[in-house]
Amino acid sequence: MRKAFAAVLTLVLSGCATLPTDVEIEQGPQLLQAAEQDFSYYSPASPVPGASAQEIVSGFLAAGTGPQNDYSVAREYLTESFSARWRPDTQTLVRVGLPDYETTNDTLQIVQINVGARIDEQGRYESLDGEQVNLRFQLLEEDGEWRIASAPNLTVVTLPVFSVVFNALPVYFLDSTSEQLVPDLRWFPTRTSTPTRMVNALLDGPAEWMGRFVSSAIPIGTGLTVNAVRVEGGVAQVDFDANALEADGRQRSLMLAQLVSTLRQLPGVSSVALSVNGAIQEIESIDIAVGLAQSSTFALSDSAVIRLSGSEAGPIPTSSEWVAEVAPRLLAVDNDGVNLALAGEERMVWLTSTSIGTTEQDLELPENLQRIQFDRSSHLFAFSADAASPISVYDSNGGVRQLALDLRGELVDAQLAPGGARLAVSIRDGEQDRVHIFGVRRDATGAPLTLVPGLSFVAVLGDVVSVSWSDLTSLRVLERTSSGLTVLSDYAITGPRQQLNLPPVVGVKLESGSVLISSYLLTDQGEVWVRTASSWRRVETGALDISTGR
Repeated sequence: MRKAFAAVLTLVLSGCATLPTDVEIEQGPQLLQAAEQDFSYYSPASPVPGASAQEIVSGFLAAGTGPQNDYSVAREYLTESFSARWRPDTQTLVRVGLPDYETTNDTLQIVQINVGARIDEQGRYESLDGEQVNLRFQLLEEDGEWRIASAPNLTVVTLPVFSVVFNALPVYFLDSTSEQLVPDLRWFPTRTSTPTRMVNALLDGPAEWMGRFVSSAIPIGTGLTVNAVRVEGGVAQVDFDANALEADGRQRSLMLAQLVSTLRQLPGVSSVALSVNGAIQEIESIDIAVGLAQSSTFALSDSAVIRLSGSEAGPIPTSSEWVAEVAPRLLAVDNDGVNLALAGEERMVWLTSTSIGTTEQDLELPENLQRIQFDRSSHLFAFSADAASPISVYDSNGGVRQLALDLRGELVDAQLAPGGARLAVSIRDGEQDRVHIFGVRRDATGAPLTLVPGLSFVAVLGDVVSVSWSDLTSLRVLERTSSGLTVLSDYAITGPRQQLNLPPVVGVKLESGSVLISSYLLTDQGEVWVRTASSWRRVETGALDISTGR
């Protein structure tokens, strides 16, 4: 989330410190542009002869912007012995404001910084709360020049530098049904060692909060035989130790699927060759989805349900009679548009299109209904405006189960991620609106069982109006400012916030679109606008609600 927050950090000073096998996978969007893996983002300056102790420390911190060649320029500021021991990948601090240098003597330099975020060795991003951190540097003279003999195992960057040097690169785990892959967003500088770091992050396991609803097919304790993943001719060579042999045939297929989805994000990687102790493994291909592609977006008017995109755009046959009968204000569609749900003040109905017509069933209407949405397995989620109320989840037979949300306040909006493994809920409770991210645990059939509390962030621009998943790892949030305008931002689940261009109208609901249309926006005047690239155009009027299949 692109706002910097920070808390006190305790930093410990350290003076030591084949045969490719493809898996058919539904790939998400490319996250990196084709580029050299040791791309020279910045060219930091080498030490200047005769530099003071403070200038050496300042130059060393500035050289943390250059990860190329294993931070070779930054290592020039270190003594020869410490240079070999310094581990810059242990963590990165995102600095807010200017550093403050405290010189007690030439051999000890203390630098005070305000920290907005921390990225650990496995690429996990943590927003902090704005407290001061002291970094201590011991120096000595080497060949007549000051050099650093002891320093924290870290680098320090500003937010603009972080946004250029680091890339969002999720590693993939399995959902609770083992039928789809779920991304765990990480941040790595693009270097020749990035494939190795990504595989080590995968071996280290999911983020703690995700561990209750995702898993890995890679047996616990598995490691790389040599701490390196080489890429040759577009093939990433991954060699695991003997612990990997504990996986059965299906687990090995899933294990390879995790590796392929994780590594194929990198430029120059087209496939993965998996071996164990040097022996290439014959692994059967498996079809597994990375989330689910979103289908058409629909609008609800006071006379019909209208498909807004595709060759079948226009009013849905027979929908007009149901709209007239139910007088709905809320609409939900499933992934293929076969199932529709309409909810009004007194009635909620589930409609299913068949080869011989439309079947319908009435559902129990929750009190103070705020949002309805289908998930990937055609379960209908119904959200009350009271965040303390459980979520009602209906199946195709009319059965209902309750999922505890355990929040307090007003539920403003809620949306399931494509694939249904995560849920975003916006809550208004006090002065600041907060968006909560939950994991969704499911049984073998895909039916939701429980919600797993996870991350949350505060909206920084105003009151949250609507939330929508812009992709599998970030939320597009519509906020209303104090001036009454609505603005858009992309909040990474873990990471900086990105400001988008201002919509030309005041929005009341946001929905994700297809590949070409990134967002649908419902306005306070009942218009539907679409965002393509960075431009907006109006596609419908007289709309009461909008919904995109998941």
